[in-house]
Amino acid sequence: MGKIEKYPLDRMKGRHIKLSFECPQCIGSRIEMNDQEDIGSWNGVKCPKCDSLILLDDLSVTVVREKTVPRTEGPKRTP
Repeated sequence: MGKIEKYPLDRMKGRHIKLSFECPQCIGSRIEMNDQEDIGSWNGVKCPKCDSLILLDDLSVTVVREKTVPRTEGPKRTP
Protein backbone atom coordinates (compact mmCIF):
# COMPACT_ATOMS: atom_id res chain seq x y z
CA MET A 1 0.00 0.00 0.00
CA GLY A 2 1.13 3.53 -0.65
CA LYS A 3 1.59 6.43 1.70
CA ILE A 4 -1.40 7.38 3.91
CA GLU A 5 -1.74 10.92 5.24
CA LYS A 6 -4.51 12.38 7.43
CA TYR A 7 -5.29 16.08 7.44
CA PRO A 8 -7.25 17.46 10.44
CA LEU A 9 -9.77 20.28 10.23
CA ASP A 10 -7.26 22.94 11.34
CA ARG A 11 -4.97 22.09 8.45
CA MET A 12 -7.84 22.20 5.96
CA LYS A 13 -8.62 25.89 6.56
CA GLY A 14 -8.36 27.88 3.37
CA ARG A 15 -8.71 24.78 1.17
CA HIS A 16 -12.24 25.62 -0.01
CA ILE A 17 -14.08 23.04 2.10
CA LYS A 18 -17.82 22.96 1.43
CA LEU A 19 -20.21 20.66 3.29
CA SER A 20 -23.89 20.26 2.55
CA PHE A 21 -26.25 17.96 4.48
CA GLU A 22 -29.78 17.73 5.88
CA CYS A 23 -30.32 19.08 9.38
CA PRO A 24 -29.71 16.17 11.75
CA GLN A 25 -32.49 17.42 14.06
CA CYS A 26 -35.47 18.13 11.79
CA ILE A 27 -34.28 16.69 8.45
CA GLY A 28 -36.31 19.45 6.87
CA SER A 29 -33.65 21.93 5.86
CA ARG A 30 -30.39 21.82 3.93
CA ILE A 31 -27.40 22.99 5.97
CA GLU A 32 -24.36 24.31 4.18
CA MET A 33 -20.98 25.06 5.74
CA ASN A 34 -17.84 26.35 4.12
CA ASP A 35 -14.39 27.19 5.42
CA GLN A 36 -14.73 30.89 4.61
CA GLU A 37 -17.62 31.45 7.02
CA ASP A 38 -18.67 28.63 9.32
CA ILE A 39 -15.88 26.08 9.70
CA GLY A 40 -13.04 28.49 10.39
CA SER A 41 -14.92 30.49 13.01
CA TRP A 42 -16.32 27.43 14.86
CA ASN A 43 -19.53 29.38 15.46
CA GLY A 44 -21.70 26.80 13.77
CA VAL A 45 -24.80 27.28 11.65
CA LYS A 46 -28.39 27.77 12.78
CA CYS A 47 -30.99 25.64 11.04
CA PRO A 48 -33.51 28.03 9.48
CA LYS A 49 -36.39 25.62 10.11
CA CYS A 50 -35.92 24.28 13.68
CA ASP A 51 -33.41 26.89 14.97
CA SER A 52 -30.92 24.23 16.15
CA LEU A 53 -27.27 25.22 16.32
CA ILE A 54 -25.15 22.80 14.29
CA LEU A 55 -21.43 22.65 15.04
CA LEU A 56 -18.70 20.82 13.20
CA ASP A 57 -16.49 19.37 15.92
CA ASP A 58 -14.32 17.01 13.90
CA LEU A 59 -13.26 16.45 10.33
CA SER A 60 -10.29 14.75 8.81
CA VAL A 61 -9.43 13.99 5.22
CA THR A 62 -7.45 10.86 4.42
CA VAL A 63 -5.26 10.76 1.31
CA VAL A 64 -3.81 7.48 0.01
CA ARG A 65 -1.04 7.83 -2.53
CA GLU A 66 -0.24 4.61 -4.35
CA LYS A 67 3.27 4.04 -5.51
CA THR A 68 3.37 4.42 -9.25
CA VAL A 69 5.90 3.08 -11.69
CA PRO A 70 6.85 5.64 -14.32
CA ARG A 71 5.97 4.45 -17.80
CA THR A 72 8.46 5.27 -20.50
CA GLU A 73 6.92 3.08 -23.17
CA GLY A 74 3.65 1.33 -23.67
CA PRO A 75 3.38 -2.44 -23.22
CA LYS A 76 5.31 -4.48 -25.76
CA ARG A 77 3.18 -6.29 -28.28
CA THR A 78 4.00 -9.60 -29.82
CA PRO A 79 3.27 -9.90 -33.54
